[in-house]
Amino acid sequence: MSSPQTEPTWRSQLSTLFTQWASHADDAADIAMRRLRKRWGHVGIPQIQAYTGYRTDVGTHVRGRVLNNPVEPPDFANDDWWDNLIDTYRRFASDEVPNVALEVTFNGRSVRCMSDREGYFHAVVPDANENDPRPFWSKALVRIVGHPNVEPDASMTFARVLTPLNLADFMVISDIDDTIMHTGATELLTMAKLTFFANAKARLPLPGVADLYQRLQRGGELSHEPRNPIFYVSSSPWNLFDLLEDFLEINGLPDGPVLLRDLGIDKDKFLSSGHDHKLEKIRALMLDYPSLPVVLFGDSGQEDARLYALAAEEFGKQIRAIFIRDVDPGIASLFDDHVEPSIRRSKHAGVPMYRIESSDDAIERLKALNLLPN
Repeated sequence: MSSPQTEPTWRSQLSTLFTQWASHADDAADIAMRRLRKRWGHVGIPQIQAYTGYRTDVGTHVRGRVLNNPVEPPDFANDDWWDNLIDTYRRFASDEVPNVALEVTFNGRSVRCMSDREGYFHAVVPDANENDPRPFWSKALVRIVGHPNVEPDASMTFARVLTPLNLADFMVISDIDDTIMHTGATELLTMAKLTFFANAKARLPLPGVADLYQRLQRGGELSHEPRNPIFYVSSSPWNLFDLLEDFLEINGLPDGPVLLRDLGIDKDKFLSSGHDHKLEKIRALMLDYPSLPVVLFGDSGQEDARLYALAAEEFGKQIRAIFIRDVDPGIASLFDDHVEPSIRRSKHAGVPMYRIESSDDAIERLKALNLLPN
């Protein structure tokens, strides 16, 4: 008879074995599909999907993915629900290309990297000169090299790069779903409808969030140039990157790196990581910018309050404030009860955490903290 101490161990071992088996099966299916395409003469032409990069004291992070079938830009004027459904299918039925050599050039320096088995790549380009001018936005050049089906210049694309300025007061790290964009994460049917049948134009921002985030990025005055970086972190998969980028642009939200999750069945991906990967992203950003204060935004619908309280315990007063948007304002609910322990935990770590009902509520609290001008 197993003891209470050994039962969780058996469950953990069984989960690990299942995850490893599923991961190997997924890899085998991908390899078999590539062999079939090659046999049928449908090898495809690899293309680069570049994500938004950012510059640190260590170097410039440039990420992206190599695909044979990236989703074409949507036609917002003419696409209907069927077109949106097809685009959703294409996003998740991605034909990724592993083992592709890429060259990434930024500010006069180049590095090479390889796409992994899911087609992802990540390069860190060292700075040529630490004292060179640093515009808020610039571009890195990315191209495929040494591939039999692609000429380097034909594959060339650009990744936008954010450089936090020396005059930045703080950086904002924000969740996306139900923090800036209404997704109905607490309503299954609403979430399914938006996920499968809606494009970026049909997705609605939460009231006042564009004005709030523009003020945060521009030091309180909309007429000022951007100075405070904003990073968006979500549990959504990288497959939705283009949709989320379009959403930010369409709704007038400040541009910023969007950091998502690799949707897979490896141990560190879909089956086991849950929302905890957001804490890993937050931790990496705060270590990249140790002298820059941080303001965190999330929502009460999922695990943001718990994760942000953990960040407060780890980083202390580098985090100036945490804002948790109430997903059901005006109603006393279990979501509120779920947040309260994290508010107390964060306060004990010396970091104020607020459950807010609106963007106006956030602005008033930011002013009281001198993070926005009165």
